[in-house]
Amino acid sequence: MIKKIALGIFAGTFLGIFITSIFVPDDSILDLFLTKITATSIITGLLCGIYDHLSKSKLQVLSISILISIIVFYLKYLITGHDFDPLKMGLFVGTVLGSFFATLKKIMNSFKMHEKLNKLRSRGFNNYF
Repeated sequence: MIKKIALGIFAGTFLGIFITSIFVPDDSILDLFLTKITATSIITGLLCGIYDHLSKSKLQVLSISILISIIVFYLKYLITGHDFDPLKMGLFVGTVLGSFFATLKKIMNSFKMHEKLNKLRSRGFNNYF
């Protein structure tokens, strides 16, 4: 669970800095890190990482990540009055984070199945002739 939360925080930080670099013309990485968009993306990544640990479905992770992100960005809009469109920002961040977690879940599932198959093959379950 800690790995998925840490991945969510890292992905949210990276995505927040990327989005902020598009909108804010500052050159300093610290100025990009200390913005409302980056903080909201980190919170979204944290919540999406927690949900990714609790869910088994890749499609559900994607759709709930989008919903979590829209809610978090809209709450940020209501609290701070930040004038960027919260629905579009939440939709974009949620889609990127959700697809990141769904892809990671698919890769890890394929890797685990490959390990199980290799273990069975090494035990002789593939020797028919």
